[in-house]
Amino acid sequence: MDKRHLALDELEMFDLLQAAYPEKFPDDSDECWESAMEFADNIHGYDELADLLGRVAMLTMPMKSGLTDRVSHCLGRVEVTPQGMQMTAAVRRDFIADTKAVQL
Repeated sequence: MDKRHLALDELEMFDLLQAAYPEKFPDDSDECWESAMEFADNIHGYDELADLLGRVAMLTMPMKSGLTDRVSHCLGRVEVTPQGMQMTAAVRRDFIADTKAVQL
C-alpha cells in the first residue's frame, strides 16, 4: 500500500472520532474507547458516512483563497508544481469562527 494511503490505527481512529463527535466520546475512559471502536465497526450506509466525512472536513486547517479571500475548510487532491501547491477541493465548507478563536 502507498505510504500516503495508510489506514488509521486504533488510536488515530479514536482521536478522530473523539474530535468529530465530542458529544459521543467526551473523555479518554475505557468506556468511551470501547464505544468509539464499536461505532467505527458499525458505520454503514451513505448517511452515516456522509455525516462522519462532513465532520472530518470541519477538522481541517482553514485556508484562505488567494483569489476570493474566502476562508474555508477543504478536503481534496493537492498538486505540487515548481510554482507551489494547489488544492482542487472535493469538499469545501465555510470557516465558522469559534468565539474563543482569534479572528483571521
